[in-house]
Amino acid sequence: MRTSAIIKIADSVSALYETSDPISLCKEAGVILLYFPMGYAKVACKGFIIKQSGNVAITISSDIKPHIQRIVMYHELAHYFLHIRTGIAETMQDFSVGSPASEMEYEADMLAAELSLKDSEVLDALQECGSFFEAAAALHTIPEMLDFKLRVMRERGLQIPDAPISSSGGFLKKVSGND
Repeated sequence: MRTSAIIKIADSVSALYETSDPISLCKEAGVILLYFPMGYAKVACKGFIIKQSGNVAITISSDIKPHIQRIVMYHELAHYFLHIRTGIAETMQDFSVGSPASEMEYEADMLAAELSLKDSEVLDALQECGSFFEAAAALHTIPEMLDFKLRVMRERGLQIPDAPISSSGGFLKKVSGND
């Protein structure tokens, strides 16, 4: 899916639900939000989404830090808006790079970044902070999410520098829940 299509989906979600808070988005969209302990290890599951008998539920690890929980919520909501609600998939699980699922992970990361970070806040943080990484910290996000947001902003025509990192879809698998 092209970035321009993801931008349109983000705009329609924002207009329809009039919120960008992930907990409110779950409530408004009728998505059940659950928390369950899944471990602290870097490779531990941080969250997943499933559709069963017409019900959609997102489960977030209760073992990870709240700001990482929030990022995972946005990512799983992105799967809902991109893949579950549209009927492309009913359950999301990890697959190898190059598979259709890895493309879905990239799309979900892109939409999650667009839903979770506002352009004006990103521009302010980049201007006020001394580095890309300091801007990510000021925005209470991780550098990979900020990298995806900068890509979306450039697609919209904003003149902003490239990130000093290049994130790939599925980066959340490599993020510690204690970062």
